[in-house]
Amino acid sequence: MMKRKAVILLLLLFVVLLSREKEAKSRTNEFFDIPGEIAYGEECLNAWQVEEAKKVAEKVRLLAPEDPHVYFFVGKVRFYEGRYEESLDFLKKAQKTPGVMQQAEEFFHFVQTIYQTASNFKEIESEHFLFRFVEEKDAILAEYALDTLESAYKVIGGDLGYFPREKILVEVYPDAESFCTISTLTQKEIETSGAVAICLFNRLIITSPRLQPRGYEWLDTLAHEYVHYVIMKKTYNRVPVWLHEGLAKYEENRWIDDNSPTLPVSLESLLAEAVEKNYFITFEQMHPSLAKLEKREDTALAFAQVFTSIEYLYHLGGYPLITAILDEIKNGMDAKEALSSATGVPFNTFEENYLQYLKQKNLRRVHGIKILPTILKESSTIVDDLESVAEIEVKEAKKFAILGDLLRREGLYSAAIIEYEKAFIRAKNISPQIQNKLAMAYIQDTQYSKAEEVLKTALEYYPEYTATYISLGELYQRTGAYQTAINFLSRANRVNPFNPVVYRNLIQLYTKVEDKENAANEMRRLKMVTRFHNPTTPEMPEK
Repeated sequence: MMKRKAVILLLLLFVVLLSREKEAKSRTNEFFDIPGEIAYGEECLNAWQVEEAKKVAEKVRLLAPEDPHVYFFVGKVRFYEGRYEESLDFLKKAQKTPGVMQQAEEFFHFVQTIYQTASNFKEIESEHFLFRFVEEKDAILAEYALDTLESAYKVIGGDLGYFPREKILVEVYPDAESFCTISTLTQKEIETSGAVAICLFNRLIITSPRLQPRGYEWLDTLAHEYVHYVIMKKTYNRVPVWLHEGLAKYEENRWIDDNSPTLPVSLESLLAEAVEKNYFITFEQMHPSLAKLEKREDTALAFAQVFTSIEYLYHLGGYPLITAILDEIKNGMDAKEALSSATGVPFNTFEENYLQYLKQKNLRRVHGIKILPTILKESSTIVDDLESVAEIEVKEAKKFAILGDLLRREGLYSAAIIEYEKAFIRAKNISPQIQNKLAMAYIQDTQYSKAEEVLKTALEYYPEYTATYISLGELYQRTGAYQTAINFLSRANRVNPFNPVVYRNLIQLYTKVEDKENAANEMRRLKMVTRFHNPTTPEMPEK
């Protein structure tokens, strides 16, 4: 009987203690205001303060471990950290409550779709970056990317006064579909704007250069997105699009030693035309993204405008002025007010002075230069004569280019030159395809000075066109200027690191100059490229 009473008393005591524990938890949760904590955590994510959001996530997990809203928030934080599996686990648990079910389901499917690609990522670390890629396709990218990013970390950090302390996540997406998903852009928006990379969700995201026939300036693009990352972190994501993109464009190739920002000729020509016609893209039209503009030329013009707006700010006060504007924005000041405070004039006056600055620059207009298209589609790393002819837009020019190709293949170089020159005249636009065909005919006909003139013009107008670097490598290799040839071929990898011809020619050149170490490095890289792709590669450079 006594034992029974003791058991009952123990049970009653347990119930009382359990009730008090629940009451204490309820009071604690009420005191800490779980919804308020999560709302603050969401603000941290929007402000790119992910480390602070992580602290909030850990706090609410301790206070309300079974709350579906907590599961949802923690799942989002894990995604921003790039921890996909953990994110999916939390988001799956969050789907059980009506109040959060739909949002949790939508975000779960979004992360799950991305994870289909991300689950195949391999990771390589440097001091400040975590670089992810699909090894079977994009291993060669790590050979160049991390060195570029570390250079960008030092130079851009010095320019803008901010060095991230956390490890920075970089992900390379191997196909158009996966990039469209994580970037939240449509393929049409990507091809219209040329947006092949984005800084989003606390990481740098780029497409593999494999997805364009000749690649793209992917190392500059990595640095461009890193500038966005720095601005996001430094200013709590308060900088307007025009200033964001202007700084990113201005700084994108500062990672190269002793490099001063220069507006590409194609963009300078567009801007010169805009000044003549008084046609500009307003800062308001650039919001929320340059990728949302309807025409490729408008996006290019917008980049030219924002680049020169930063150039003008630099002209007024250098990096101290630029960092002062960013610091004021970080401290909560509106961007227009911050710029006015730093420059000493109202924002409208700044805009008027900037336009006057443009008119006084004597911008060069090059008739016939065009913006090359962006097409995300995996293709061969070698572009042959047929493919390069297909890229020529004018039918009559295409006809003469085809005839030139036929004559050149027969060794009739002088006759081929005549046909290529006809093609160039009839192309209306300045065609890097025809320029390279003409230059190769000059090279094979040993007219080296003419070939050099054509190729240097092509390089000035279209620095993103890989074939020009390869053709220059061929030219200088034949004339015995081996180091110059090496320099140009090495620059080709900044645009397309997948072309085996580049590595084969570099191996030959390093062997000629008796540089065994670099010859071995290029042989290793050649094996990396051909191991998975194994294309049939011609002996001649791409045309």
